Amino acid sequence: MIRYALLCEHDHEFESWFDSSNAYDKLQKAGMVECPHCGSHKTRKALMTPQIGSRKTKTPLARKSEKELQKVQKQMVDMARKVRRHIEKNAEHVGDRFAVEARKIHNEESEPRNIYGKATREEVTDLVKDGIDITPLPDLPEDKN
Repeated sequence: MIRYALLCEHDHEFESWFDSSNAYDKLQKAGMVECPHCGSHKTRKALMTPQIGSRKTKTPLARKSEKELQKVQKQMVDMARKVRRHIEKNAEHVGDRFAVEARKIHNEESEPRNIYGKATREEVTDLVKDGIDITPLPDLPEDKN
């Protein structure tokens, strides 16, 4: 038995089981594969991720995945630290005046420059609504101490 992810001519997604790859091909050519959403018989295979593994391999793979996840998390935190250091080195810290300064720069009431600082959720929402480009700095583990 083989399972395929399928799409109809209207891009409805569905799955179905077949005895073999050849069985799908024969049924599809004969117009016997039907979309359960719209009844269309014009179907094609969609991309699918393969399922690999068995009962014997699930535990080691799960452990490996957790180790890989920890590795990726560490890499992300390291990258966030690099980004933070770069911004701190190349931008002016304006503290709690971030929203006011960002708005002044946007309205050309102040010299254009890179800034960083703090803003409330309401201030951030207002800046975004007004079309002012801002990017939040990622929180780092040491910020929570």
